[in-house]
Amino acid sequence: MSKSAKRRKRRLKEEAAERRQRSQWIWIGAGVVVVLLLIGVVAWSIQKANQPIPGEAVPTQGQQHIAVGQTHPSYNSDPPTSGWHYDQPADAGFYETSLPDERLVHNLEHGHVIISYDCAKLADCEDVKTELRQLVEQFQRWKIVAVARENADAAIALTAWGRIDKMDSYDEDRVEAFVRRWRNRGPESTPE
Repeated sequence: MSKSAKRRKRRLKEEAAERRQRSQWIWIGAGVVVVLLLIGVVAWSIQKANQPIPGEAVPTQGQQHIAVGQTHPSYNSDPPTSGWHYDQPADAGFYETSLPDERLVHNLEHGHVIISYDCAKLADCEDVKTELRQLVEQFQRWKIVAVARENADAAIALTAWGRIDKMDSYDEDRVEAFVRRWRNRGPESTPE
């Protein structure tokens, strides 16, 4: 075999070795990326699992429609989180006055979050109302109602279908966490 043939053969072997090495590095790099992605997914899952679920569960009382003014058994929470309600829900938005529980329960059935506030229990009611108006707009008035509630046992109560969270003062982070977790989670799926 001639020298040029030997050089060519050696060069082909070197090129083949380089291709194998490049291929190995590509596979190693891909493996590292996959491992990092798996670590990220596991870390995210652990963090998500360790986050507290906003509010407390309240046993649901059904979804019965009743006529306006019709009597019904007492609700098992104040404000209510499920049960007897009128055919017509309230429009999403901010309200300075109270609305009938039976109307608001229909909103809960559609997946709305209701934020009830009692100005008699809030030292800074005008500020809270401003914050609530902004919150309703921030969530684009979609499936969220902020409404006055007199004689409440808490300054602010957050309700969703089968969930409640009561607080003595406005806590924006807590309210937003509740809205993000429970909005659009009612037993009836509606687009409004």
